[in-house]
Amino acid sequence: MNDPSAPTLPEFDSEIQALRRRVAELEQTVAALEQERDVFKHVVHHAPAFISRLTPDGRMIYANATCERLIGKTTEQIAGTNIMPLLYPGDLYPAVEEYFKIAAEGGDVSDYELTIQSHTGERRILAWNSYHRFGADGTLQEVVSFGVDVTERKREENERRRLQEEIIAVQAATLAELSTPLIPISGKIVAMPLIGSIDAARAQRIIDTLLTGISEARASTAILDITGVAVVDTQVADALLRAARAVRLLGAEVILTGIRPDVAQTLVNLGTNLEGIVTRATLQSGIAFAMQQG
Repeated sequence: MNDPSAPTLPEFDSEIQALRRRVAELEQTVAALEQERDVFKHVVHHAPAFISRLTPDGRMIYANATCERLIGKTTEQIAGTNIMPLLYPGDLYPAVEEYFKIAAEGGDVSDYELTIQSHTGERRILAWNSYHRFGADGTLQEVVSFGVDVTERKREENERRRLQEEIIAVQAATLAELSTPLIPISGKIVAMPLIGSIDAARAQRIIDTLLTGISEARASTAILDITGVAVVDTQVADALLRAARAVRLLGAEVILTGIRPDVAQTLVNLGTNLEGIVTRATLQSGIAFAMQQG
């Protein structure tokens, strides 16, 4: 007997046509996905960055073309090989050990700079970013690393830093000279007009400049003018006395000029002993006194 609930032949044909359309749609979807996959594979393989897939213990799963050129071998040639000793020989190895320690603990790594050695022996600096793929049981399966060569950038940064340090050093030296100028008055007399504040560092520069100038000029008299020193305190008084003692050790005489009434009062209150130091009110009178002595 015929089953009245069984589909008729036209209904079978309709279902078959629907299945065919569905299969065609799936085939189109698969083809599109394969095309997209191929595009991504092409982009990854030919990317200028160093891209690799490694097991947690450093064995190679995949290397893109840039990485292959660095290693000097294809992925097929080094698949399953621990490439760490090749890329990080000798003194470079401890740094990559630390890198993989971080990776093994499951933490992504961002801009981790490592010096790497190519198969030609050239060393380059790469900034690595790594991402991790875990298995269903939560264990780390592989480390996907992206390395960007920052060697030239680092060289430029170091060069800029070196130039900046040179500029700062020259500026500091120039400021030091300007802040402690030693002016020759005659063959035997030099003068040093001091302006601004005097801290410990500048006090030492004053003494160094003074002694060097006296020694080079073979001067017999050094005039220290403090007209432009705004504040005379214990530190300044001590610096002046140390300068005077150092000058006398070279066999020269010190003349201290520019002592204003308020400065004189301060020196007295501080108990500053100026014995052995000639004092004059102005630089001009100090120069006149020195010329008379010479």
